[in-house]
Amino acid sequence: MSIIPDLIKNAVIPEFYALRQSFPDDGIKDIPAAVVRALEESGIASTLPKGEIAIGVGSRGVANIPAVTRATVDWFRNKGARPFIIPCMGSHGGATAEGQNKVLGDLGVTEESAGCAIRSSMEVVHLGSLDNGLPVYMDENAWNAAGVFVINRIKAHTSFSGPNESGLLKMLTIGLGKQKGADAAHTYGNAAFKTIMPSMARMTMRRKPGILGGLALIENERDRTCRVEAVPANVLEQRDAELLLYAKSRMPSLPVDQLDLLIVDRIGKNISGSGMDTNITGRHATAAKSGGPDVSRLVVLRLTRETKGNAAGIGMADIVPRSLADSINFEYTYANIITSTNLPYVRLPMVLETEEDVVRCGIKTCLGRPESPRIACIRDTLSIDRLLVSKALADSLQGHARCSVSATPVRLVFSADGQLDQTVWTAAFN
Repeated sequence: MSIIPDLIKNAVIPEFYALRQSFPDDGIKDIPAAVVRALEESGIASTLPKGEIAIGVGSRGVANIPAVTRATVDWFRNKGARPFIIPCMGSHGGATAEGQNKVLGDLGVTEESAGCAIRSSMEVVHLGSLDNGLPVYMDENAWNAAGVFVINRIKAHTSFSGPNESGLLKMLTIGLGKQKGADAAHTYGNAAFKTIMPSMARMTMRRKPGILGGLALIENERDRTCRVEAVPANVLEQRDAELLLYAKSRMPSLPVDQLDLLIVDRIGKNISGSGMDTNITGRHATAAKSGGPDVSRLVVLRLTRETKGNAAGIGMADIVPRSLADSINFEYTYANIITSTNLPYVRLPMVLETEEDVVRCGIKTCLGRPESPRIACIRDTLSIDRLLVSKALADSLQGHARCSVSATPVRLVFSADGQLDQTVWTAAFN
């Protein structure tokens, strides 16, 4: 018999209140038209080489990526080029060609949806080495193409801060470099990444003729595409940095600076490269990254179906249920983490039998005031416009400029086997 239930049984799960955050709704309505307009305005058409154009498409969570990809492919074809797609995702998909092709398919990017061939391979060409000896690689199919163009969202990275973070430069180095390129870029850890990545991108653009540039996508606080810009290669590094500043200004955030407990219903690679966005949770695996709220305890209840068992980011949690631990595909997870060198992301947290046990233990150990803990419960770090908050937190947010709090409390309901009733997310906000 386990003694754990006796230790946490007196931890009271409080009533919660539905909280809505009001964010601007300026998402682009006609995505294909925005893509065409951006490409036309860029001047890239005047630099198009004759022949095949490799279009690099990334691996996760980019809004409207099938529509963006199709519009980009059609534009290049209408200009007389012969476009094809390459998975541009470093070591993701288990670091296999088949796995990366499947990742694209799961995102809705297929040969049928894109209107062109997809060539997935882990074979690379060695372009040269930096002064520190690190090799720089490029996908073999991209190297053999007359031109190369990448598509990516510009956003804050979850593991380091610098002038260029997640964006077009990263696609040229980590994405096009495949597993070998990603492995080389992460050799010296996150602190060095902000200088190594731009250096690798510069070498890539010097050594490979026909780098055309990239399509930069920025998403608003509602995770909807709000800006599309085609960036020519000659201003890629500078514009990537400028657009990052704008992207950071459009990031959503929790409306508080301190929490006793943060309950995250689900994490996954389709949510964030780190499973849950550390910019939202304030939990970081490296000193190269900072910011976000001060969270005393963080618990996670499950992995998304789309993450396929990749539990990157689980190390940022304090407690998880056994059902989550049993769903981890360690080989898939470790292939990603070994390449990135972010070992803290997969340290195993405390594992308890049920989701209810996890929540109670989080409350029991959160070091807050037991009679009035400040608790927030979110579906995932992409969905923080709607969250559930304890009364203490709800009271502190009355009058907040972007928050409205329901007057009617709701309860977290657990099944007989201790699983959270997922209908709470719809019931609370109806």
